[in-house]
Amino acid sequence: MKKRCFVVQGFGKKTDYAQGKQFDLDASYEVIKEAIEAAGLECSRADELRSNAVIDQVMYDELLGADLVVADITTLNFNVAYELGVRLALRPYATLIVGERGANFPFDVNHLYIHAYDHLGVDIGRREARRFHGELRDLAMQAVARTKKDSPVYTFLPQLPEHGLLSLVPQATVARQAPPQGASLRDIVNRAKTAMRENRFNDAAVHWKEARALSRKDDFLIQQLALATYKGKQPDAESALREAAQILEYLQPRRSFDPETLGLWAAVHKRLHRITGDIDSLDEALFALERGFFLKKDYYNGINLAFMLDTKACAAPGGPDADLRAVARYVRREVIAICHQARTADDLDPDQGYWILATLYEASVGLGEQADADRWRTASEQAAPHAWMRATTHEQVDRLRALLA
Repeated sequence: MKKRCFVVQGFGKKTDYAQGKQFDLDASYEVIKEAIEAAGLECSRADELRSNAVIDQVMYDELLGADLVVADITTLNFNVAYELGVRLALRPYATLIVGERGANFPFDVNHLYIHAYDHLGVDIGRREARRFHGELRDLAMQAVARTKKDSPVYTFLPQLPEHGLLSLVPQATVARQAPPQGASLRDIVNRAKTAMRENRFNDAAVHWKEARALSRKDDFLIQQLALATYKGKQPDAESALREAAQILEYLQPRRSFDPETLGLWAAVHKRLHRITGDIDSLDEALFALERGFFLKKDYYNGINLAFMLDTKACAAPGGPDADLRAVARYVRREVIAICHQARTADDLDPDQGYWILATLYEASVGLGEQADADRWRTASEQAAPHAWMRATTHEQVDRLRALLA
């Protein structure tokens, strides 16, 4: 029977608040899995394991019984840190810690040896993937071939069993059982993603709910459930938006510094205000966009913040609020600079390229710079990969012109 490795890692796209970066952990896991399998081990992550039990049961079995654990602490995810601590308490050796190079890890982790790798953009670049693949493969082979302590628990508490708590448990209880029937968490998530791509949002919501029930309450699953819920518009648009807001409440959006949570909170309340005219919804959207823009300094949050500032200005009693108008203009100038910087990236995909141009168009309209607006409108229309993108932009700009009028 092959030795096995369990990877302790979040999944989906996660944001590291300290670094202000977003990482695609699924892309990272592909590199880790390939390296571990090249070392001759089976490799799995919690979302791949099939179980009729709650995923936590499978996770604890793997933390005890896996011949090797690789813990990716890139985003300082609480669940990952907790599971790493459990593993270090259970086993004195065969635990590898990996993480983003240059990250400011907490003291209690920083004195452990962390095998660093670099994310280039959202995922790992090809050259770095090759380098890290080779390094991790060799480390995995060495880790399972010897019994060198890498757990500080067993280093500083030598009175513990030499081979850890595994030596106190009959081997049969930790041997991998035949996988039960049923879909893994990853299978369910993939079904949800497929439904999202095909605009079957209500089907997607069913799958996201199933995934959420099976897993720990992962932020990514909750965010995607909220997104699918409000896009599904069932039983009507307003009810769906209110349900999405209720789902997001679990993530405490008013205290959150997660740009994805804040972006969804803003999108929900922006749409609620459009439907109901409710000032509280407008204020919630403004709050989330302002915090999101402060965190990310990105064109998406920025251009929407400017729009909502003008919306708030028009809602002021006695006529448009000149101070809010001025702030909106300032934000748009910041957004234009951000867009020009973003255009210099080497790895822009067509969708990103379009939204940058469309944002430059909207920002120029908001500033009353008609010549620039005409130029960016033409450029964006020529670059649009899909007709719905152009329609969305024209609808937004028409709303903006109405506000400015």
